This record gives sequence, structure tokens and C-alpha cells, in this order.
Amino acid sequence: MNDAWNYTFNPNGLYHFSDEQWSGYNLYVYPKIDSLLDFITVTGQPANGSVYAGSFGGGLLEITKDNQLLIYKQNSPLQPAIGDPKSYRVGGLATDLENNVWISNYGAPRDLLVKKADGQWKSFTIPFFHLENAVAGITIDDYDQKWIISPKENGLFLFNSGSSIDNTGDDRWRYFRKGKGNGNLPSSNVFCTAKDKNGFIWVGTDNGIGIIQCTQDAVNNNCEAVLPVVQQDNFAGFLFEGEEVHAIAVDGANRKWVGTRNGLWLVSEDGDKIVYRFTIDNSPLLANDISAISIHTETGEVFISTSNGICSFRSTATEGTETHTNVLVYPNPVPPGYRGTIAIKGLANNAQVKITEIDGRMVYQVKALGGQAIWDGRDYKGNAVSSGVYIVLATDEQNREKVAAKIFFIK
Repeated sequence: MNDAWNYTFNPNGLYHFSDEQWSGYNLYVYPKIDSLLDFITVTGQPANGSVYAGSFGGGLLEITKDNQLLIYKQNSPLQPAIGDPKSYRVGGLATDLENNVWISNYGAPRDLLVKKADGQWKSFTIPFFHLENAVAGITIDDYDQKWIISPKENGLFLFNSGSSIDNTGDDRWRYFRKGKGNGNLPSSNVFCTAKDKNGFIWVGTDNGIGIIQCTQDAVNNNCEAVLPVVQQDNFAGFLFEGEEVHAIAVDGANRKWVGTRNGLWLVSEDGDKIVYRFTIDNSPLLANDISAISIHTETGEVFISTSNGICSFRSTATEGTETHTNVLVYPNPVPPGYRGTIAIKGLANNAQVKITEIDGRMVYQVKALGGQAIWDGRDYKGNAVSSGVYIVLATDEQNREKVAAKIFFIK
């Protein structure tokens, strides 16, 4: 869709990338989906292997594990947009831990739906006036609450279904907008949301970022967004104030990758420091207008969707686990003349890593970013280490999980 949430009649569908190959799902390959244009959202259903894709006007597509295509619109609880009876608009999708698929039905009278794991449907009406019944992206927090973006400068909705999806008697709702007393978002024009590793909800707007830290009490009126302050050079200001934040993704070290119309940023866990800023002028970024960001948890690779295509950046953080798993050092051996970084992956989350010589003399110490530690092959004094064998010793934050590995340097 365009910035005004109108159709663009894009027939290109969606694509799947696996084993270095792309495969397409669109009307050119599958004539059955010729009425499903403008795909804008996708989610997986891990328990049965299905993938769901939302068309802004053509309804919902399910691609089953055995590659069967199922279409939901007139034959389902999805409703057409008010005033546009042939338009079944899916604005957002998300899957919860119980394998229920949640659906934003943009423009419909009952504009939030769930297709439960057992195949049964349930529909809800958001109990606040919002222009055009506009609903888009959904983020699910650690308390199984649904955060629903409402475009057209409507704000952000929170839905708590209580003890059961089927029991509507204990449903609770909350409406977040700009200003103190209304949720304290930096703007009511919300573009994106993301849940970080602390369980906080980061909200991207056309005037920067707000963070909702009180998610366990978010349905109560005293829970409001915090506007983080970032220090840059000699100036401090609200995080991305004045910027349109279109995408936020959280990496293995709980840092935030942020996409705007003016490039790609990496900020620290709390948002108070800028780690990287990439633009077309200082990097191979394809365009400064960023629309989506996704991170491969095992490799740390950051995929960036721009107005001129997709590119990726191999980052330094991966997703950590409670224990060390298949620890790998690469490159290993380190070849002559190599001046890049050395990665130690498969570590427990935020592990402490010590590099020593064979006799135990400390060379360097570093903390893992999530499940991966990075070393530049230099000692504490900044000198490149000599040829030989070096020992990697890693412990988790509780000093329970321990692992050792070796690095070989060839000069």
C-alpha cells in the first residue's frame, strides 16, 4: 500500500529464500491467487508448518507444509472494509505461543480476529473510535498481550484476552496516543513496534521512539511510555526526535536496529548510545528509505528492506541460549595477514570470554553479544598476537556453564 494506506495493485506476491534460491508465490506462478494483490504481512505457524500472508484487499493466504494454497475471505470470518464490500484487507499478522494466528482486518466492523490452533475462529471489535477502523501490525508481548498498530494517526491499541480467548468477560483494552495521560507516545502516528529481551515494547512513530516498560501493568492507565534520551557529540535529545521510524528489530545483545527514511541505525540496549549509522553515502546500503528489518538469530545477519531492494549486514551479535551449544571459532586457523574480526559463536547468553596463552597468561577479555563474542586478534595493549595457539575460556553469567576452545594463528 502507499503512505495513505491505499491500494497499489502490486501483483508480485511474496517470496521464499532457502538454500540460496528464491521461489515466488504470486498469480504468475499460481493462478489460483490472482485476486490477492498487495501482500504486506506474513507470519508462520510452527506447530503445523503453515505460513500465512496478508493481502491488503484480497484476504488471507495460507501456504501449508505440503505447499497447498488456502484462501480466506468470503468463506471465512474475515469481513470486507466498510464502504468497500469486495475488499478484504489484512493489515497485520502475528502468531502467539499457543500457535494461534492473530489477524488485523483493516476497515472491518470486527477488526481483530484470531484463527486458533484448532482451526476455530474468534472475532473482536476494538472498543475505541479509530478512523477507517484502521489496524495494521501486531506484536505479542511476554504476557500474551497484543499490541495493535492503528495507522491514520490513530495510535496503538493493547488487548489483554484474560484467562481465555473464548471468555470475553475478562477482556481488557487500552488505548495509547500522544501526550501524558494518554499513554505518552511521542506521536499518535505509529509505524512499528518491537518487543525487546526485557519484555519492553518499543514504538516507532513519525517523531521518534517511545518505550513501554510497564508491560505487566500496561492495561492500567498509570502505565505510560518513556521517551529515551540519546547523547550524540555534545548534544542530548529524545531518541530519533523528528525522524520517521519505520522499522525496529532487536538483536541477540538486545541492541536495536532502527530504520528511518534517512538510513539505518544501531543503538545500544537502552537506546542511549549510537553504535552504527549506515547510509548510501558511507555503506553499500541500497537506499536510505528503510521499510523493514529482520535478523537471523543463528548467524546475526541483519536483513534490510529498502525502497530499492533487500541487502544484509553480518552483525556481531547472535541469539544466546542458557547453555553453550556447538561452540565454533572462525576463522580458525587464522590465516597470515588476516586483519578482520574473529568470532566465537554458540556461547551462553552474554558469556564472559577470556583469551589466554597456553601457559595461562591473559591476552584479552570480552563479553559476548548475546551468543557470540568478537575479538580483533590483539592484546590489551593493541598489539597483534604472535603465531601460536591461544585458549578460549568462556563462562555464563552465573559461572556455571564453562567451555574451552583453541584458536590457531599462522603467521
